[in-house]
Amino acid sequence: METSQDLVENSASTPLPLTEETQEGNEANADTNMEEAEAEEQEENTEETEREIDWEVARHIVGKRVTVDLRGHRLKECPQAILSMENITYLCLSNNKLTEIPKEISNLCNLQELDLSHNKLSTLTRGIYLLTELTFLDVSNNEVSEILSEISGLEHLRELVVSDNRLTAVPPQIRDLLEITHLVLNDNQITVLPDSIGELTTLQVLGLERNALEFLNPEVCKIEQLKRLGLSGNSLRNLPREIENFSCLEELLLDDNEFEFIPVQVFWMETLQMLTMSGNRLTSIQPDIGRLTQLTVIGLNNNLIEEIPEEFFQLEALEVVGLENNKIKAIPDNIANLYELRELYLGRNSIEHVPENLCWCSNLEVLSLLNNSISVLPVEVENLRRIHTLILSNNKFEFLPEAIGLIRDLEIFFADGNKLSYVPVDFGTLKRLRQIDLSSNKFSIFPLPICNLKTVESLKLSKNEIESIPAEIANLDRLSSLYLNNNKIHTFAPELCSLIQLHILDFSNNYVEDIPDAISQMENLTDLDLSHNRFLEFPKTVVGIPRLERLKFDQAEGHPVPGLPDEIEFSNVSYLIVSNNTLRTLPSTMSGMKNIISIIADHNEIGELPDSFCRLRRLQVLHLNDNKLSSLPENFDHLRNLKDLRLHNNPLRTPPMDVCVSGVVQPIGRFIRRALEREGICLSLSSIISSKPVVEQNHFMIKRTCMYSLLLKSNPS
Repeated sequence: METSQDLVENSASTPLPLTEETQEGNEANADTNMEEAEAEEQEENTEETEREIDWEVARHIVGKRVTVDLRGHRLKECPQAILSMENITYLCLSNNKLTEIPKEISNLCNLQELDLSHNKLSTLTRGIYLLTELTFLDVSNNEVSEILSEISGLEHLRELVVSDNRLTAVPPQIRDLLEITHLVLNDNQITVLPDSIGELTTLQVLGLERNALEFLNPEVCKIEQLKRLGLSGNSLRNLPREIENFSCLEELLLDDNEFEFIPVQVFWMETLQMLTMSGNRLTSIQPDIGRLTQLTVIGLNNNLIEEIPEEFFQLEALEVVGLENNKIKAIPDNIANLYELRELYLGRNSIEHVPENLCWCSNLEVLSLLNNSISVLPVEVENLRRIHTLILSNNKFEFLPEAIGLIRDLEIFFADGNKLSYVPVDFGTLKRLRQIDLSSNKFSIFPLPICNLKTVESLKLSKNEIESIPAEIANLDRLSSLYLNNNKIHTFAPELCSLIQLHILDFSNNYVEDIPDAISQMENLTDLDLSHNRFLEFPKTVVGIPRLERLKFDQAEGHPVPGLPDEIEFSNVSYLIVSNNTLRTLPSTMSGMKNIISIIADHNEIGELPDSFCRLRRLQVLHLNDNKLSSLPENFDHLRNLKDLRLHNNPLRTPPMDVCVSGVVQPIGRFIRRALEREGICLSLSSIISSKPVVEQNHFMIKRTCMYSLLLKSNPS
C-alpha cells in the first residue's frame, strides 16, 4: 500500500491584519493544498482508471476461432480497434463500465459469441441485432429496459441471457429465434409473456425467476422440449392446466410465490427430477406426490407443512430433501426407504425425536436438524459413515453419543446452542473435521479431545464458561479462525501465539489483563478483538502483529484505558475501534499509520486532535461521537477521502455542530481557516490599540470596526 505524504503545513504562524494581499495569499495556499490533495487522491484511485489493453494477452487464435477477452478492464467505451477485427468469433466485454455499444459492432460479421454482462448499458444498439451469425448473447446485469423487435434478425441465436435488467415485456418477435435453446430473463420486471413464446419449439431452458408474473401464459406449455422452467420469485398462485403437457420437463422452480398447495397438474409430470416450492404457503403435501418417482431433489422449505405423508417415501430416487422451517413434529420411520438420500434438511421444525431408521440412510452426507427440540441421537448414528456435515444447533442435547466418533468422514460439526459440558473422548479421532461450533453451551473446561484434531480450521467456543486455555491448543496448527469470546478466561495463553495460521481471533468479553510479547509471531493474524476485558493500559504488543488489519478494543463492558501508545504508528491496522475508553487525545504519531482507513473512537474524553492527524490521507471513516472536542485542526479538510464523519454530542465551537453535521470536510476546513483569520485580526487590533492614547483608540476602533464589517459581508464564513 502507498505511504501517505505529509501536507505542507501553513507557514503563517503569526496572525496578521487581513489585507487584500494577505487574503489572496491565504486563498492561494488553500487552493494549492487542495490541488495537492486531489492529485494524491487521483493517484490512490488509479484502480478506477481504464487498464491498458495488452492485445497479445487479450486476443487468442485457435484455428478459425478468434477470441478477444477484455473483461474487467474498466472500459468506458468500446475500443475502436475491435470494430475492424472482422474475423473475431468470440468477444467478451463483461465487467466494465460501458454505457453504449457503437453501431459499428455490426462490422464483426463472423461474431458468434458476445458477452456484455455487468456493464451500464441502458439500450442495445441496433448494430447488435445485425450480427446474424451470433449464437450466444449475454447482456445480464445492465440497465436494459427493452428488447427491440429487430431481435428477429438473430436467427441462429441459441442462448440469450438478459437477467438483472429492467425489462417489463418480451417482444412478440421472440418467435423468430428458431434455434434458441436457452432464454434466461431472471431478475427483471416482466408482467406478461407474449403468446408467440409458445412457438419456440427448440427451447430447453426458460428462466423467468424474480419477475412480476401473476399468472403463466398457457402458451408456454406448448414448448414440448422444455427441460427447465424457472418461475421462482413471482406472484403466482396456480399454474395453467396445460402444464401437464410438458413431456420432457425435468426441473420446475416455484420458490417464493403465493401457492397454498402443490398444483395437481404437477403430479402428471412424471419426468420431473427437481421440484422446488420453498417460501410459499403450503400447509400439506398431497398423497399424489408419490407419482413423481423420478424426483431426485425436492425443496419445500419455509412453508407451513405439519407432517410428511407416507407416499412421500415412495420417492426412492430422492437425493436431496429440504423441509426446513415448517411445522413438522415427527420423522416417520419409513424414511429408511430413501436409501439414495444424500442431503436431508429438517431444521427449524418441532421435532423431538430422531428415529433409529434414519440411521439406515447410509448414503447420507448432509444432515441438518438445527432449531428443534431434540435431546438424544440414536446410537445407530455410527451407520451414517458418509456424513460430512452434521448440524445439531439449538436443540436440547446434554451429551453426544460415543458413536459419533465413528463418523470418520465428518468435516463440519455444529452443535451450538445446546447444553453440552463435554465431548466424548472418541471425538478426538475425527481426523477430517475442519469446522467445529460449540458456542452457547455449558463448557467450563476447554474440551481437550478437540486438541487432537490437527485438521481443524475454524473453532467456535463462544458463550461458555471456560476459564483457561490448555497448552495442547498449540497442536491445532491449521487453525485459521478461533472464537473464544464471552467466557471467563483470565490469561492469554502463550501457546496461542504459536498458531501462526490464525487469521481471526475473538477474545472479547473475558478477564484478560495483558497480552504476551509473542503475539507478534502470529504473522497471518488479520482480525483481533480484545474488547470488554480488564486491561489497565492498551497492550502495546499488538502493534507488532505484522498483518493485522482489524483491531477492536471497545471497553464498554471492560476496563477502559486512558490512552493509546505512541508505538501505534508502527501498526498496519486499517480498521481501528477504540470506543468506550477514557482517551483524552489521539497520539500525534498516529499520522504514521499508513494503512488506516477507519477510526471509531466514540464515547471517550477526547478534547483535541493533533495537527498531524490531518495527514491520514487514506482515512475514510471517522467516528468521534460523545467526546469533548471543542475545535478541529486547521487542516482538517486535508482528509480528502473522508466519507463518513460523525461528531455528535461534542461541545464544538470551531466549527459549530451545524457546520459539521453534513460530514463534508471542505466547508469545515473553510470555516476553521476563516475563524483563525478573524482571530488574527482581533489580536492585531488589540496590540495596535493598546499602544495609542485613549482618544486615538476610540477613532481607530470605529474605523477598523467598519472595515471589518465590510470584510465579513464580502467574505462570509
